[in-house]
Amino acid sequence: MTQAAIEALLRPRSVTILGASDRSRWSCTAFDNLRQGGFAGTVQLVNRRGGSVHGQAAAQSVAALGEAPDLGLVLLPAEAVAEAVRDLGAAGARSAVILTSGFAELGDAGAAVQREVAEAAGRAGVRLLGPNSLGFINFADGVCAWTTPVRAPTRREGVAIVSQSGATAYFLATLAWRHDVGLSHVVATGNEADLDLAAVALSLLRQPATKSLALFIETLRDPAGFLALAEAALAARKPLVVLKVGTSEVTAKSALAHTGALVGDDRVFDGICAQYGIVRARSVEELLTTADVMGRAGPLRPGGLGIVSNSGGICEIAADSAAARGLVLPELAPEAAAALRETIPGFATPHNPLDLTGAITPEQCEAVVEIVAAQPALAAVLCPYYEVPTEQADMSERLSGLHAALAAGLTRAPVPGFVVSYTATHLTPLSKRIVAETGMPYLACGLDLAVTALAGSARWSGRLRQPPAAVRVAPAPEAERPRSEHAALQVLARHGVPVVPVVLARDAEQAVRAAAAQEGEVVLKIASPDIGHKSDMGGVALGLRGAEAVRTAHDRLRAAALAHAPEAVVEGVLVAPMRPRGIELFVGVTRDPQWGAVLAVGLGGVWVEVLKDVALRLLPVDADEVRRMLESLCGAAMLAGQRGVPAADLDAVAGAIARIGDAALAFGPELVALDVNPLWVRGGQVEALDALCVWQDGEEGA
Repeated sequence: MTQAAIEALLRPRSVTILGASDRSRWSCTAFDNLRQGGFAGTVQLVNRRGGSVHGQAAAQSVAALGEAPDLGLVLLPAEAVAEAVRDLGAAGARSAVILTSGFAELGDAGAAVQREVAEAAGRAGVRLLGPNSLGFINFADGVCAWTTPVRAPTRREGVAIVSQSGATAYFLATLAWRHDVGLSHVVATGNEADLDLAAVALSLLRQPATKSLALFIETLRDPAGFLALAEAALAARKPLVVLKVGTSEVTAKSALAHTGALVGDDRVFDGICAQYGIVRARSVEELLTTADVMGRAGPLRPGGLGIVSNSGGICEIAADSAAARGLVLPELAPEAAAALRETIPGFATPHNPLDLTGAITPEQCEAVVEIVAAQPALAAVLCPYYEVPTEQADMSERLSGLHAALAAGLTRAPVPGFVVSYTATHLTPLSKRIVAETGMPYLACGLDLAVTALAGSARWSGRLRQPPAAVRVAPAPEAERPRSEHAALQVLARHGVPVVPVVLARDAEQAVRAAAAQEGEVVLKIASPDIGHKSDMGGVALGLRGAEAVRTAHDRLRAAALAHAPEAVVEGVLVAPMRPRGIELFVGVTRDPQWGAVLAVGLGGVWVEVLKDVALRLLPVDADEVRRMLESLCGAAMLAGQRGVPAADLDAVAGAIARIGDAALAFGPELVALDVNPLWVRGGQVEALDALCVWQDGEEGA
C-alpha cells in the first residue's frame, strides 16, 4: 500500500493549499508553481477566514470545498498542522505535504508535536511527506507542488532527486538547470514523520522517466528499506548515486575486539555501496553529474576510456585524472592509427588520449571521433573541448562546425560519448539551443567531474555484470556461546571452517604429551575465558621443541597469567602445531546497531592495525563476494605470493571466510564481535589459528 500511496501523492488530480494567503510567499510561490508548471488538475484554497486568495475564492475548511482533494499542501503553523491533517482525512483526502518547520528538528518538544501529527495522519488515513519539506516536483507529469521558485529543465526525464534537505534539493535542481541536466522528479522528504527517502526513491525508480536516482541522505531511518531500494535498483539496471553525510563510530561494539576499532558506520556504508553497486558521491556537484552521466550512458560494456581533445595539455590532465580514478586508456589498434594518419595527413603518432590540435577541420573531427569510438577496447569516449558559446558574440562558423561534427560523430558511436567543457560552466538559452539543435551529448560540469562520473559508471557496470549472489540457507542457530578460544575454534570447525588442530592441556605433563604427538615445533597459548589478547601479557610461546622447552613454557605462561589477571579462570594451555610463514589475514564480524552483522576482512599485521586496510560487507555473503572483498584491499597483491610464500588459493580462502560469516550469524544477536586473527594461508592451506568472541553481557571468549 505504501508504494501505491506514494504514486498517488506524486500524481494528484487535485491539490488544495491549506493556509493559503496572499501575504505568504510560500503560498504565492506554491500557487504559481502549480499554475505555471503545467498542472492540469484543479487547485483549491483553504483559509480559515475565507475570502479571495490568489485571485480565487478560498474555503474556510477542506470539508467546505465540497469534494475531496487528492493532495493537501499544508502551510500552517506547527500547532495547527494536526487539526489540518484531521480535516483533510475527514474530507476524504489521502495524502499531504507539510511545509511547516518547528517539529523534531527542534528537539523533544518539537518531536512530541510531530508524533501528534503522525498519529493524527495514521488515524485519518492520510500519508504524509514532511514535515519541514519544500514539497515535490514531478516534471514528468507536470505537477509542481513546490514552495520555492522553479526553473523547468529542458528534458523532463533523467535524474530523480530525493533529498532529506529541502535546501539541498533546491540547490541540486538549480544546478541541474544551469548545466542543462534532465530531471524527472525532485522530492524533499524533510523530517519523514511517515514516508521516508527510501520508500519515495523506490517509487520513483519504477517510473519510466527516471533514468537514475540521486539521493542526499542525512540519516537512514529504515535500513531494510534502503537495502530493498538498492536491490531493486540493481535489478532494474538503474544507477543509484548517493551523497551521505555524517560519520560516527559504531557504539554497540567491544573495544576488546579488533573488529570494533576498525569499523565505523560510515565505513560500513562504504562497504554496502560496494556490495550493492551504489555509487557514492562526495559533493553536490559530483552527485548530480554522476547521476546524469550514468543515467544517460546506461550500463557500459567492459573496456577503457577514449579521450579526444583539441589541447595536448588537456589530454594529459584527462589521462592523469582517469588513471587516478581507476580508468584505463587502451592504446589505439594499429589499423585505427593507420586510418587516423590517412584522415589527418602529417599527424604524428596517434594514440589515446588523442590531441586533435587547433588545425583540425570539422570534417576531419567527425571522422576522427568515429574512428576512435569504434575501438572494441573502449567502453566510453570523452571529448574535452571548447565550451558551447553562451553569447552570440562568442559564435563562429568554425566553432559551430566543430561542435556539430563532434555531435554527429558521438551520436553514431557504438559506445556512450560526451563532449565536456574544460572547466565547469553554465548554459544560457543560446547554448541550450545549440545543444538541442546539434543533438550534442554535452556536459557543462568540467573535465574532472566528468571523469569521476565515468569512473563511477564503470564500477556500477562491472557490478551489473557480476552474477547475483547465491541464495544462502540460514545457518542453524548455535546453542553454545563459546567463552574460550578452544570452544570458539570448535564451533567454527562445526561450520566447516578449517581450524588449526589444538589440544587443551590441563597441566605441564599433558602439554608435553600433546606436543610430542605433533611433528615439528609447537605453539603454547594460555587458555582462559577471562584473558583476551594473550600476546599482550606474555601468554603465548612460539617455536617450542622438546619436552623441557614445552614444560618450561607452560610454567612461564601460567605464572604470567597469574600476575596479569589473578582472578582469571585459567583452564590450562592450548598446544598447537607451529605453522610456517604464510599470509596472515584478519577476519572479523561485528554487530552494527543500524545494519546488523558486518563482516570485516583485511591483511594481518601492520595492514590492519595501522593502515586499517579492511573491506566490509553486510552478512550473509557468498564466496564470490568475499573474493571481491579480497581483491579490493590495498595490499591485495600480497595474496599473489611473496618470497618463500606461495600464492593464496583465493577460492579456498573465500570459502573459509564465508563460513566464518555463517558461524557468526548462527550465534545470533547476542554476539557483539567475532575475531579470527590470524586466518593463516599458505597456498591452498587455510586455517583459523585464533578466535575471540565478545558477547552482549560483556564476557568474551578468547
